[in-house]
Amino acid sequence: MSWTPAFTSTLGWAILAAVSVGIIILYFLKLRREPVEVPSTYLWSQTIEDLHVNSLLQRLRRSLLLFLQLLAIAVAALALFISGMRGDVSEQSRSVFLLDNSASMQATDLGAGETRLTKAKRMIEQKIEEMDDTDVAMLVTFSDRPVTVQSFTSDRRRLRDALASVQATNQPTDILGALKAADGLANPRRSSEMGDVNDVQVAQEKPADLLIYSDGGFAAVTEFNLGNLKPEFVSIGTDSVNNLAITAFSAERNLEQPTEVQAFGTVMNLGNQAIETTATLTLDGEFFDATPVSLEPGDQTGLSFSLESEAAATLELKLDLDDDLKIDNIAYAGLTPLRNVSVLVVTEGNTPIRLGLSTEKAAKICNADFVLPSYLSSEAYAARAFAGTDDLIIFDRCTPPQMPLTNTFFIGALPPANAFGAASTGNTPPETTATESGNADDPQNADTNGTNDASEPSETGVAQTEATETGAANWSWQSPLSSVALVDVDRAHPMMRYLELYSLLIFNGRGLQGPSGSTDLMVADIGAVLVLAPRAGYQDLVLGFEIVSTTETGSTEINTNWYAERSWPVFMLNVLRYLAGAAEATGAPSHRPGETVEVRLENAIGEAKLRRVGGEVTEIRLGTSGIAEILATEQPGNYRIEAKDELAGLFAINLFDQRESTIAAAPSIEVGYVAVEAAVGNAEERKDYWRWALVAMLGVLAAEWWLYVKRVA
Repeated sequence: MSWTPAFTSTLGWAILAAVSVGIIILYFLKLRREPVEVPSTYLWSQTIEDLHVNSLLQRLRRSLLLFLQLLAIAVAALALFISGMRGDVSEQSRSVFLLDNSASMQATDLGAGETRLTKAKRMIEQKIEEMDDTDVAMLVTFSDRPVTVQSFTSDRRRLRDALASVQATNQPTDILGALKAADGLANPRRSSEMGDVNDVQVAQEKPADLLIYSDGGFAAVTEFNLGNLKPEFVSIGTDSVNNLAITAFSAERNLEQPTEVQAFGTVMNLGNQAIETTATLTLDGEFFDATPVSLEPGDQTGLSFSLESEAAATLELKLDLDDDLKIDNIAYAGLTPLRNVSVLVVTEGNTPIRLGLSTEKAAKICNADFVLPSYLSSEAYAARAFAGTDDLIIFDRCTPPQMPLTNTFFIGALPPANAFGAASTGNTPPETTATESGNADDPQNADTNGTNDASEPSETGVAQTEATETGAANWSWQSPLSSVALVDVDRAHPMMRYLELYSLLIFNGRGLQGPSGSTDLMVADIGAVLVLAPRAGYQDLVLGFEIVSTTETGSTEINTNWYAERSWPVFMLNVLRYLAGAAEATGAPSHRPGETVEVRLENAIGEAKLRRVGGEVTEIRLGTSGIAEILATEQPGNYRIEAKDELAGLFAINLFDQRESTIAAAPSIEVGYVAVEAAVGNAEERKDYWRWALVAMLGVLAAEWWLYVKRVA
């Protein structure tokens, strides 16, 4: 305990002392009386008597008025210079408050409905009240990311206002970023390595108290050096908790029977008491099923539900109990809608492609439009390519004058030299001239087959030059036409899943060299023959051999037996799913609160709305590639993306964090290989007495005035 002076100036003490001395001197002085002429002998004698004793100074007599006046000055001194008492005084004048506002800080194990965050804020406020005028402090909150709510200040009002603005989040806990923010204050940086004779200290060290208010629900921080920070861990919460959590929940359709749906959930008892309750499943807001749940501490169980649904649907699994943490008692899942995609196929005629796009599964998700290569020279194609109307364009043995604003699949041909295409021309669709690749059997033409010469002038020469200067147009053949024997396949890539290609025969093909960042999906003895490459938000897939070829006489012949293999329709379906963005109705993806969610929609959709089921609606905009980045994901729930009042996308937000749901308060934390034991979380409140002292001073002055008036009367 210590007294807290409100004013510490030596001059102030001197002025107050001078006031007291002045009052005493006044009592040493005698009254100087003026002579008065009156027509009374008695009054004359009394006046003469007063003149006989008149002098400058007199002996100080005991006076109650003097005592009261000096007492009023003393009480005023207490009010002005010793304003109250405070708790234990920190050794440092700088403090960094790290406040945990993650999901687990919403736990109500403290009783009376008070959350851990509420108690932590109250304790920090008490610390702020104990600060001197010379003390400075800052406030940093942390969940999965740090936020500097208030930088260093000695203004207690600003600190209190910043503290009041802190709200709980639904995100997991990561303290490292907040520690680095505090580290920037206390540990000065150097201009060179330690031990260097030219090492220059670029900042003065400023030690600080690091006060961490948290339940300790985060991993040990080892890659951190405390330096001049003096850590203190204030553990918020108890070790006797009651919490049942849903740690996983999903829904998937049966691939053979798409109307049949299986929903799976995992429930864990992360408290220290046995719990019995009921898990309830709702489908599109309507009750569907319920099952009992009984778990001992530390146990978990799986839940399974079977249902039927042809359309997109939202599901909700809820535990019917009131435990210490509510956010993990409910989980969300969804079934995405069947999404049709638009595919443009430019070909002289290719029966294997037509068959691959007309299988039962492909026909459900694909609207294919077949055109001749002459269509590439039309204004209709130029506008279509510039608008990005199609989700995928397949170029079979032909090359467009410019790349469209969508994903592409080239078969037996290379993308043009101006790989950025219409994207480089501004807002006006380019004029186009079709160029066919042909077979180009001459090896001398192998490097330029199927491409435009960017150095030759054309109506779109500006776009071609810009694209060439960016280095984007570096697709090239690496070998002349020859027989092909496959060597390796990237089976981990989504486009190559479920493919068996051991019996694949290829009569003629060329090795490919893609641009920077490309991925080789199929490699043969002549080099890569199937390459995927990014292009300004789009992706281009190039196949180094033709499926069917055209002879010199104009007839068609088969170049590979792939069309007769089971893997061909599977490959075409993978292309539709990955490149065109098609997906059969299946489980909606789940993300954690606060994550940025990327959703790819149809290119034709320009504007859409994001609606949390049962919650708010926000407008979202899509990029030219049909990808929307959604940031408003703080609240758990099912989220629907709607375009023109129709469902275009679906995803869920769930906590699903076992560490965050383990809410028993930690007895200690580890920071920089230093174990910090939990401190007692009860701060003494600052007690101010100056107001009472001022009231007492006014009382003393009132008593002195009353006595003076009584004597004069």
